[in-house]
Amino acid sequence: MINITKLIKQRQQYTTILEDNSKLYIRPIDELDEITFSGEYLIQKNGKLKKKLIQFYEHIMVYSKKKHLNILNATLLLHLTNLNEIEGLKFIKSGNSIELYNNASELYLYVRKYCIQREIPERYKITQTIYYGSNATFLQLESTLYIKTFHVAKIYEKQNYTTQDQISGIKKEVQILRQLQHQHMSNLVEIFENDDLIFLIMEELKGESLQTILENQQYLNENQIKLIMKPLFECVAFLHSKNIFHRDIKPQNIKFRHSDNYLEACLIEFSLADYWNKNGRYLFTRCGSVGYVAPEVLQDKKYILNIDVYSLGIILYILITQKHPFEDLDKGKKILRNYNGQVDYSILQCSQILLDLIKKCLEVDFTKRLSCQEILSHPFFSNRIPKLLSFKIKDQKKSTQIKTQRGQNFHSVNNLAYDQSTNSLSQSKSPSSFVSYRHSLTLQKQKTVFPEISIFQPKSKYFLTKNSQYESLN
Repeated sequence: MINITKLIKQRQQYTTILEDNSKLYIRPIDELDEITFSGEYLIQKNGKLKKKLIQFYEHIMVYSKKKHLNILNATLLLHLTNLNEIEGLKFIKSGNSIELYNNASELYLYVRKYCIQREIPERYKITQTIYYGSNATFLQLESTLYIKTFHVAKIYEKQNYTTQDQISGIKKEVQILRQLQHQHMSNLVEIFENDDLIFLIMEELKGESLQTILENQQYLNENQIKLIMKPLFECVAFLHSKNIFHRDIKPQNIKFRHSDNYLEACLIEFSLADYWNKNGRYLFTRCGSVGYVAPEVLQDKKYILNIDVYSLGIILYILITQKHPFEDLDKGKKILRNYNGQVDYSILQCSQILLDLIKKCLEVDFTKRLSCQEILSHPFFSNRIPKLLSFKIKDQKKSTQIKTQRGQNFHSVNNLAYDQSTNSLSQSKSPSSFVSYRHSLTLQKQKTVFPEISIFQPKSKYFLTKNSQYESLN
């Protein structure tokens, strides 16, 4: 029997949002998808070690033909040596457990996003506060297991999530992130939950946001625009292949993987993502960001996956013109123009190929709008743009309307009417009432790559121990 030199302490009970009360040992599943991970491990049972070939089908562990395990939302404990190396893993769920040894580090990298870990102060130290958002806090963390490895933690304070819709929203985000792995998005690494907080540990993207590039008036030619937009369409096509739409694509939610080039644009922030369904009913039906949302969403129509294509079309328009197509200081007029899809193409100075692409993306009739996969077959992406047809923008005036704060999202969490601080829209609000609302939006320059800086201050004492690596949260 392996002598465990260090075991992270585990309490018996936690208040939990993510656990689902399902069983660890389940009935064998006849039809499973492709094997996603496999290996030989030592299984500890009755004080003895037995060598077994273990196969994983996502979160389903096949122990034998007659025994399958569901590790989804199981509590994951690490057995660590004195050198802080992973010696073994222990899965705990519904009063049952299983321990695996031998090549445990490799297994840990696979299973960690499906499970819930508990004692984060043992595993990460805070290196930087990125920003306090109205819904979550973002910190940069450094791993204690992997030296010089940094991640971004999106942290929810559970005391702020009391309604069933709010809790379901977090669960939906976690569920979707677990299914996604793509080079052009910030991928989920692992999850921690304790009595007070939920930590979504995400890949760190070292580059700027597209919002920052626009604010710095970095004008791009068509080849540069193609290099930025093609990875985004590829990522969204991947999402759509899984029947998932993002629903909040905008410059603030696009970051570059590296700081020295614009070759790897990535999508971030999946809190409004959802699965498409035929009946058109979602946790948040009318959601997105003012000016980037497809008209059919505002019109309360059943919408399909290509609402994300429309949002990407808006970004294309902004990259060419440095202006927002629905730009207007009057918020009501801006929403109405978005509602009707009123886009002025006359100011576009670009090749006919790119103009055709933008018009196809911004087609108001979503039944005629191309899918993401069809957009990727467009000549703009399949052919090199001749230099003679690439224009730099002549209009050097910087558009302040593209500085849309992250707070300018709208969804029906509380069925609120339009509010100037959150720009939320009630689903019962009619288009004509948008026009009657008049307010000149106060525009503030955002100096961070992350939008939505607010006066929100976290209450959990975790955020008060930034200089302590191992201070207990209990």
